[in-house]
Amino acid sequence: MAKAPIGVELVKRGLVSEEDINQAIAYQKEHPNKKLGDVLNILNLCPQQELIKAMGEILGEKVVILRPDNVAVDMKQYFSMDVAKSCKAVLFEVVGGKAKVCFSDTSNKRAIEQIRLILLNKGLVLDKYLTFESNIENVLESLEGKARENIQSSDGGDVTGLVDTILKTAMEKRASDIHIEPMDNSIRVRYRIDGELVTVANLDKSRQPQIIGRLKAISNMHQEKQENQDGRILLYPDYNIRVSSQKNVDGEKFCLRLLKKNAGIRNIFELGFPNDEKLLKASFDKRNSITVVAAPTGERKNNNALFYFRLFK
Repeated sequence: MAKAPIGVELVKRGLVSEEDINQAIAYQKEHPNKKLGDVLNILNLCPQQELIKAMGEILGEKVVILRPDNVAVDMKQYFSMDVAKSCKAVLFEVVGGKAKVCFSDTSNKRAIEQIRLILLNKGLVLDKYLTFESNIENVLESLEGKARENIQSSDGGDVTGLVDTILKTAMEKRASDIHIEPMDNSIRVRYRIDGELVTVANLDKSRQPQIIGRLKAISNMHQEKQENQDGRILLYPDYNIRVSSQKNVDGEKFCLRLLKKNAGIRNIFELGFPNDEKLLKASFDKRNSITVVAAPTGERKNNNALFYFRLFK
């Protein structure tokens, strides 16, 4: 009880019993990364709305019960899914220059500051809310699931539409690579987004010959050869797509590298650097220093680094 002051306060308010708190603490021992409020919600020991309201009053935070249909904006226009997952945060509304963001842990100052800086560089002020971690997870799964739905819904149609959907969905998700991998009983489709491989679909194994044939046709590869090949897809005006195939025990695996043409140079403050030109210039003016430009594949690190080096030197 001494380690759970929120639990003590909830007991005082009559929302839960001491037995409920003891049950939650026992669950926490098996799941040490879970907060007490999340555990009480998972175990359904208190009505969700009453619990989150009380937690907000105890912690002095604004609260909301977050659901997928509450998200009124396209979050990926403001920050990536990778950032959302690492910070356990969801942007659900933008109103009058304020960005309403739900966090599962409002005591995580590092995560809040990271989101605050990203939004500040887009001209928005962070308006933080508290919600349950399970709410965050459900919304993020729902957002990721849209890619799966797009591809799975195309699985029963013609192969041209299926392959086109896989490629266009990858472009929308800002993927740098697509991996199409024959497995024992299915075909796995994975995207590399911000350096992380994410499985977006498992297609019917019976579609394998059609998918391989279509990929070889649009990549200008030899159809009859089942050895390693390299090709290129030039069907999309904004992208140059490099393709490589490799034979494995379950068929032919394809890796597609998506390179966007004519990608403009982004403002350095949009890349997460503090929005302070004096600090930036002072950093470049130091006589003994090193500047590291790091970013996921396809983010045009060389162009950005060269541009800012010339700009400040």
